[in-house]
Amino acid sequence: MAYLAGWKDILRPIRDGYRHFFPTPDTGPTPEEREKQRRLDQLKGFTYFDTFDQLVAWTEADSDPIQKANTPLLARPPPVGESGVQNANVLICHDYSGNYHDYESATAIGLDEEAYCCQYLQYVESFIYFSHKLVCVPPPSWINTLHRNGVKAFGTLLIEMQTRDTESLLRSTTRMENGQERKDFPLAKRLSDIASHYGFDGWLINIEKPFPQNNLELDPFLRQLKELIGVNKELIWYDALTKDNRISYQNGLNDKNIIFAATCGAVLTNYCWTEANASASKDVASKHSLPIDKVYFGVDVWAQNTVDFGLPRTTYPELKGGGTNTGIAVSKLAEMGLSAGVFGPAWSFEHFPGHGREAERAMWEGKALWDGATCSCRGEASFCHPTNMDEAITRSATQYPAGSERFFYTDFSRAFAIHDEREAQRLYDGKNMHSQLGSQSLLPNLAPARAYNGQTLIDAVVKIGRFSHLSENVEPLLSVRGASHNSDLASKDQIFERDLPLFKLNMPADGSLRLYISCDSLGCSSVYLKFSSGIKFVPIRGSDLQKLITLECTVKPDQISYENVRLQELGVRVRSRGFRKPGDSFLNIYKISIVPHSHPDLGQKYSIGNAQIEKRGQDDTEHWRLLWTYTNTLGDDEKSALARSEIPYSKVTGPFSYFAMQIDGVDLGRAYALEHVLPNAFVESLEGGFKVVLIGVGFDGKEISRLEQECVLPLA
Repeated sequence: MAYLAGWKDILRPIRDGYRHFFPTPDTGPTPEEREKQRRLDQLKGFTYFDTFDQLVAWTEADSDPIQKANTPLLARPPPVGESGVQNANVLICHDYSGNYHDYESATAIGLDEEAYCCQYLQYVESFIYFSHKLVCVPPPSWINTLHRNGVKAFGTLLIEMQTRDTESLLRSTTRMENGQERKDFPLAKRLSDIASHYGFDGWLINIEKPFPQNNLELDPFLRQLKELIGVNKELIWYDALTKDNRISYQNGLNDKNIIFAATCGAVLTNYCWTEANASASKDVASKHSLPIDKVYFGVDVWAQNTVDFGLPRTTYPELKGGGTNTGIAVSKLAEMGLSAGVFGPAWSFEHFPGHGREAERAMWEGKALWDGATCSCRGEASFCHPTNMDEAITRSATQYPAGSERFFYTDFSRAFAIHDEREAQRLYDGKNMHSQLGSQSLLPNLAPARAYNGQTLIDAVVKIGRFSHLSENVEPLLSVRGASHNSDLASKDQIFERDLPLFKLNMPADGSLRLYISCDSLGCSSVYLKFSSGIKFVPIRGSDLQKLITLECTVKPDQISYENVRLQELGVRVRSRGFRKPGDSFLNIYKISIVPHSHPDLGQKYSIGNAQIEKRGQDDTEHWRLLWTYTNTLGDDEKSALARSEIPYSKVTGPFSYFAMQIDGVDLGRAYALEHVLPNAFVESLEGGFKVVLIGVGFDGKEISRLEQECVLPLA
């Protein structure tokens, strides 16, 4: 039986064609309560601005180190597409119950179940973090994970009907430059500085309230903001405000909104479009030199929901669009050479509590909903949200190569992890897992591989596990295993053999790169490297699933000539006599890296020191922090070699991707800054002296430096 309609399904604040007529009344917290919450949220790593006064007052000195992302954007190589197959770039507009949730914090929290993290980032080009704040900066946990996966992260400038002092945005000063009068917009400079300081890639400009004055200077403002952010960051215009200062969703591009879209260089349309809107928009974009792949047509995931009352929501296709049929719109846009902007993909977790991961697979991969699935729609869940295998998102979305042109690393970490009982009690309120959103690594596409006409199945699973540089017992997070069993086949003693693709790549195979894989195996497996010229198999010579081995080889094909040859795919081949029981592993993989031969060894060149615990803040913001520093002894030649190595390097943490932390024998997870907020209850449990252990880990997963230091709490 379906649940009764919930308020989120009826009133969920994703823009529709009527919203600007009915501004949301401000019945929430008082300004004083909002400011208090903002100060508390800063200790979680969150940055946002509720008012123009806050935005005007901001300086870099106001920011906290834990609010900054440290991971640079990994430059993806171009996709290797199949001849004659068109795909659509996919942008995600992430609006998840208001956002800024505790699981997105820089400090891990205990959880009973997973929350939204998007495990399909290889299909995502750009990610907008959206909240109903005036200015919304993506949390560093999201930026780090997105950048590690090559996905651009965008903040949001949002002006709604209840927003006050909107004329502040376009206030300007005048100066003379080369004999000509030029206007400067202070808030354009402020938004540019914020994006640069916190380490994300641009802004969605979403203005859903007319300005008080009709002689708009919005286009000059956008031009200056575009100039200030530079060529490595982007602006995206949202289809709401028109050139005549009206809120009117065009559901496409036309003469009413092209001026702003062209100035920004990209546009995200409203989601009630038709094929005619899309076709006409292509012509308008071409006429104004706006690349058509920068025209993102909105798709409202929530439109598939049905309720007994309230205005119906529509998106493409008009009948049952969105939800599990989101891929139909992506497919149509791919056919037309346009891009897709998916609104509210965390629908899978909000609409199906406790089954978010299964619902996400239904939306992205076209899997059927689980038996007995229920939701708040009017009718059975399987009817309201039908299976759509043929036009799932992954069928027509662009799949980007993992890694960069000359660098790849994954340890298969997911956004959530498990811990031991002591950590559960001292850190995580007795919960059985904890958050680590900023640690999500490059994850493979785990669609099952079938053999013997479907009689036998293998798959790979990325587990919620424990990968720690501070533990002697490292748990594999990727397991290749049996998923079904055919007794007749097993009894015939036949040879079972199957390839399981893991990652699409696009890297040179000229011998300048080297592959490293840490794994254990039953001796029936090989790694395969698929080149543009053929396939190479590298045997894994192991016979014990408890014995870790390191496989390494130069990335080049076996043939003598390999000029212009590219590495396009990495996977495993399982070969066995008979078949193991379902769930039994053939192969466990711990981490994979592909790095240049010339990458310098940083061991002994960097040192971590000065670890200390300090009390900070006062009253509601009083808390404890672990702080440290690092130094290096690199010579000029070594610094030049490091700069040429093409392995990521952070403006915040240098060669360190993260720092693994342990205090008093308790693993605290990973820090992506040079300080970390500690749970007050944990610090209060410390007695006398205790050991602090910090391990600095490079972007290629190698330990660079380790510190073990005895500490005591400072006197009150």
